[in-house]
Amino acid sequence: MPQYHDIDLLWIVLSGILIFTMQLGFAMVETGAVRSKNTINVAMKNLIDTIFGVICFWIIGFGLMFGSDMGGILGISDFLIDGSNPAQNGFFFFEAMFAATSITIVSGAVAERMKFNGYIVVSIVVISLIYPLFGHWAWSENGWLKQLGFIDFAGSTVVHSMGAWIGLAGAIILGPRLGKFRKGEIKNFAPSNHNFIVFGVFILWFAWFAFNAGSLLAFNSSASIILLNTLISGSFGGFGAYLISLFQKKGVGVELFSFGIISGLVGITAGCAELTTLEAAFVGFVSAFVMYFFDWILLHKFRVDDPLSVVGIHGFGGAWGTLAVGLFAPLKEGMNRLEFIGIQSLGIISAFIFAFGSGVVLFLLLHRFNSLRVSRRNEVIGLNVTEHQAKLPWVETIESIIHIMKTGNLQTKIYEERDTEVGIVARFFNHLLEILHNKQVELKNNNLLLRSKAQCDPLTTLLNRRGLMEFIESASPFSQKISVIIIDIDKFKSINDTFGHSVGDTVLKELALVLKKTVRESDKVARWGGEEFIMVINTLDIVFAERLAEKIRISIEEYRFSTVEHITCSFGVSSPKNDSIDFDLLFEQADKALYQAKELGRNRVCCW
Repeated sequence: MPQYHDIDLLWIVLSGILIFTMQLGFAMVETGAVRSKNTINVAMKNLIDTIFGVICFWIIGFGLMFGSDMGGILGISDFLIDGSNPAQNGFFFFEAMFAATSITIVSGAVAERMKFNGYIVVSIVVISLIYPLFGHWAWSENGWLKQLGFIDFAGSTVVHSMGAWIGLAGAIILGPRLGKFRKGEIKNFAPSNHNFIVFGVFILWFAWFAFNAGSLLAFNSSASIILLNTLISGSFGGFGAYLISLFQKKGVGVELFSFGIISGLVGITAGCAELTTLEAAFVGFVSAFVMYFFDWILLHKFRVDDPLSVVGIHGFGGAWGTLAVGLFAPLKEGMNRLEFIGIQSLGIISAFIFAFGSGVVLFLLLHRFNSLRVSRRNEVIGLNVTEHQAKLPWVETIESIIHIMKTGNLQTKIYEERDTEVGIVARFFNHLLEILHNKQVELKNNNLLLRSKAQCDPLTTLLNRRGLMEFIESASPFSQKISVIIIDIDKFKSINDTFGHSVGDTVLKELALVLKKTVRESDKVARWGGEEFIMVINTLDIVFAERLAEKIRISIEEYRFSTVEHITCSFGVSSPKNDSIDFDLLFEQADKALYQAKELGRNRVCCW
């Protein structure tokens, strides 16, 4: 471990402090880019990355990465450093921030559908083994890639591509989010907060100056060109994304523009100390197109759902930046350009094989033990609630609205949070619900009125034929124990012919009143049509039905009508002989009995 001058150590420590703010930047970008129901979950993953990143890097990762070399493959010392060496303390602090950044990249690729505890396992394994092992190959003085002449100054491949390739393995094995690919179409899930994405990019860009310049591990004049290249490349990455937006003719998209800036920063990270400013501008500009092209290919051709374009930005963007070092950086003595490009390509390919392969094994093991993907129900509800029991007030309001829409229960009210925007929305929605409920009640009453009119005879106000039949069909137990009485006014045609139809109508109305008075509450009486009425009696006893009919016949005969004084009626009565007889048969038998009563001289009761 080299010993640093105080000014160099100060530079390393200050850079580490600034790099720590990248966690905030990534957290803001990720929470802004995912849907509202998953924002808390994504933020928690960024927080847990820092915790487990520091712990695991202290226990094992730092030693594997920077300990005494064994065969150019791994370090075998400096585990659990005790803080006795100030230079080592500052270097560990700086490198721990890098380690936490690498795993945070993974969280973006697997966002919105991975179990939180499963993600913690991924974080532990990546920080403890995968990241530090490759870091040893590329950054340790005796690492095999470093010995070949591989250059990745601040981690385009070591940090960014490694995290992205692991995230790619996770995105493939997890599969897409529910509804992302449906009926041949790709659904765009609206981000929760575009402002957070923009603010997060500003924080990342600010921290990136320390990320790159701090990797010099010394404070000297070389820091100025690193800072300048970082600034220029990020700017040209944004410019490239802006041109892509113009080409798409869809306006300047917040996500594309922001991700273009980040891709420019990722691209220059490998060569920020090796390239000229003009070359840095070119690298940043091309990075935006690399990001966009590979993100489109993965989404449209391979159906890989990467919510934050992690693979395009950090994976392929980091690979391009690392390759650009081989294309443009000054050659070392005794090395030609093709050899240099070959070494850079070997580092890129090695990173992909090791990170992606390890990621596949890791995610498959989590899947095997049911620790990978949340259930469909939990994914629909959102990971904020199902993984952390946390809700955003306005998300809860939206869920309540959706529930009301699904159930159709307009009497449900949404909680109105006072003095907030969501409370105002809830109040107006509740007012709308009240209006709709009142309209629903009004419509229901109108329907009942219309139904009543459709079932009622307008002249006598008794049930009509349709109303009686609907009553019998709806009251199935009742329909199994009924007798039928048919009542027909004797010589009604002569009343109409002699006195006119208005007198006949009056007779019908007054007869209906007589029937209403004589019928029991458990029975039903209806006008069947013309001068014919029908009674449905709640009894199976033919003797009781006959006596009731005779009582009614006498009441009608004795009643003094206002126009014709007296009328008589003939009655046909039928009761079922067994439970299998239905209403139609009972009616047919009662009709035969009525015909018999008329044949015998009218004004009498006959039974069948």
